[in-house]
Amino acid sequence: MTFEAGNHVDLYLMSVALSRSQSGPSKSNPSATYRTVLYGPNPSKVKKPKSNKGMTIEGPPKANESNDITQTDGELWMEDAMTQSEIDGRREKIDSLLRSNPTPKAHEAVSKKFEVNAGKHWDEFYKRNGDRFFKDRHYLEASYPALSTPNFVFIECGCGVGNALLPLLESNPSITVIGGDFSKTAVETVKRDERFISAQTENVEGGRMGRAFSEVWDITESPYPGTYKPKVGGEEVPFGAGFADAAMLLFCLSAIPPAKFDKSVSHVRHCIKDGGLLFFRDYGRLDDSQMHLLPSCLKDTGRILSPDTYVKQDGTICHYFDKEEVRDVFESNGFEVVELEWVRRQYMNRGEGKARRRTWLHGVFKKKIEGVVEGEEVGRAEGEAVEGNGATNEKEKEKEKGKKAAGSRKSCNVS
Repeated sequence: MTFEAGNHVDLYLMSVALSRSQSGPSKSNPSATYRTVLYGPNPSKVKKPKSNKGMTIEGPPKANESNDITQTDGELWMEDAMTQSEIDGRREKIDSLLRSNPTPKAHEAVSKKFEVNAGKHWDEFYKRNGDRFFKDRHYLEASYPALSTPNFVFIECGCGVGNALLPLLESNPSITVIGGDFSKTAVETVKRDERFISAQTENVEGGRMGRAFSEVWDITESPYPGTYKPKVGGEEVPFGAGFADAAMLLFCLSAIPPAKFDKSVSHVRHCIKDGGLLFFRDYGRLDDSQMHLLPSCLKDTGRILSPDTYVKQDGTICHYFDKEEVRDVFESNGFEVVELEWVRRQYMNRGEGKARRRTWLHGVFKKKIEGVVEGEEVGRAEGEAVEGNGATNEKEKEKEKGKKAAGSRKSCNVS
């Protein structure tokens, strides 16, 4: 028995369509009906509040007329209707800092030092913070409805201490979760959690042992290295290719040097079945954290690896993405875009009485089926031919014949 993913992608797309048709998108947030909730409590355990104050699974309130959370009646968060003028101003501020400061970007040797010590820095981070730094991400099933599917097989790349994986084990009793992280300390923390231990010993339909797995994994170096037992009491075997219905890169790719994005995404792609999904969320360019981090990095030679990639004080790397950059990385590595959009929020800092303006990029990508001409997959799914596809195939055949003929002529000319 091999480790196989199910056929759940269509169910995901149907759930997205259903949620949109029931309540309809808004201009400022076209997908707010089923996702983009950032740190809400588990909706199965918490009653809907009487007021809209606080953070709930329904998402943040709309931006007020002044687009300033400090002018609201006690809201903790809201959508950020950042204007194009504000976006341009932030962009110019970053560009101006980089132009005016004489500090050069890190040279190759310094950059290599941070890459080599990345595992050490993340281990130190988790030794200091344990499982206390990040909150459990109970919003994921609102953001990515497929995670509620029965018998779903899901891998998270850069799982940390399990803030995404462990809540899913509670909310979806038949999901199989697989986590990999660069930090040995983080993986050990995941494996000590009672929810993980319980799921690890469960038998899954078909005889496979366990529905929770986690291993140390450097996605820049290889596909997932873990193993599993196809049968209770059997020997451990590698997961192999295409074992997952979906994978997730949740604030993970930003911690990797940009030169390794392609290789990392290709290793993640190896884990996903044909037609499977990749869920993405990460830091967007002009996020408040970038606006604060860049000035401090300019004071220390070697902490700027690129105009949008910096080294934090703790030695970990953070990259801030542009929308088209994300699109290019995934499309050039065998994925097609299902969703890709900015997520902008304002959060109230009560201690300082100030707003924090956060910017992320949210994406859903679908793994292309190898060897299938664009458009052919739809025809297969619907059991009918795609208009124009036959003509396209004929043209491709004619091109191949032309290439072979040219090759034959070239061979003759050589002799």
